[in-house]
Amino acid sequence: MTETPFFFPNGNYQLFGVLHEAEAPSKNEGFVFCAPFAEEKLWAHRVFVNFARDLTAKGYPVLRFDYMGNGDSEGNFEESSLETMLSDTQCAINTLREKVSGVESINLLGLRLGATIASLVGENGYGASRLILWEPVIDGSAYMKEILRINLATQTAVYKKILFNTDALIKKMKDGETVNVDGYEMAWPLYEQIAGIDLIKNGNSCKDRVLFVQISRKEGNVSESLKKLKEKYAKSELAVAVEEPFWKEIKLYYARAENLFRITQKWLER
Repeated sequence: MTETPFFFPNGNYQLFGVLHEAEAPSKNEGFVFCAPFAEEKLWAHRVFVNFARDLTAKGYPVLRFDYMGNGDSEGNFEESSLETMLSDTQCAINTLREKVSGVESINLLGLRLGATIASLVGENGYGASRLILWEPVIDGSAYMKEILRINLATQTAVYKKILFNTDALIKKMKDGETVNVDGYEMAWPLYEQIAGIDLIKNGNSCKDRVLFVQISRKEGNVSESLKKLKEKYAKSELAVAVEEPFWKEIKLYYARAENLFRITQKWLER
C-alpha cells in the first residue's frame, strides 16, 4: 500500500490530497472521500484515514482531499462556499481518474456535511457512481443554526454574556462581515448556500446504489427525515451503526468505527 500526498489544481488554487493505492489494485472502482465541515473534519480525521486504508487493502484506490480554504489546500476559508466545495469534489473525481489507470467508476463517501456534498454531486451528474452517506446533513438551515450556537457558546465563555444573538450574527454576515466559529471565519455566501439545502426537496439522478447510515450511540428509532430521504432513491439501503459521534470532541480516542466500517464493507460486497 502506498500513500502519496500531492497538490492538484482547481482553477486558480491548489487543493491538497492524499492518494491511497494498493500495491496490486484489484478493483476498477475508486473512492473520493468528502470530509465534514470545519472542526468536525478534525475530529473525524483518524476514522477517515483508517477506513481509506481498509478500502485500499481490499484493492480500492482512495483519494482524500481538503476543500479550498481548509486543511492544507490553498485559499481562505471565508472565501469558501457550497459552490466551491461542489467544484472541489468534482475536481477530485477527475483527478482520481487521471491518477489511477483502470478506474472506470468513482464512488463518493461522505460524513455529515461531506455526505450532503456527496449527495448533491451525485444528483447533479458529476460522474459519481455509488454513494455512501454517513449521517448526512439533510436540513441545511437547522445545521447552520447549530453551527452559530457554537459562536454563542464562545461568547458566553469569553464575555459571560451573549453580545450578538443568532439574528445579529446573520446580519453581520449579510453586511459583509465574517462570524467566527471554532476559529473558522464564516462569510455570508457559505452560510446562505448551506442554509438553503433541503435534500428531501432535491431531485436525484444517482443511477447506482446508495447507502445511508445513521450513526447513534445506541440502537433506536431511525430519523424520519432520513427515512424520507431514502425513499427518493430507488436503489438505496438504510442502516444504523452504533458508534460514538466521533466528529465531535468526545472523551474517547476514536481511531476506528468498527460497526460503521463493517456495515459499509458488507454493503460494498453485495
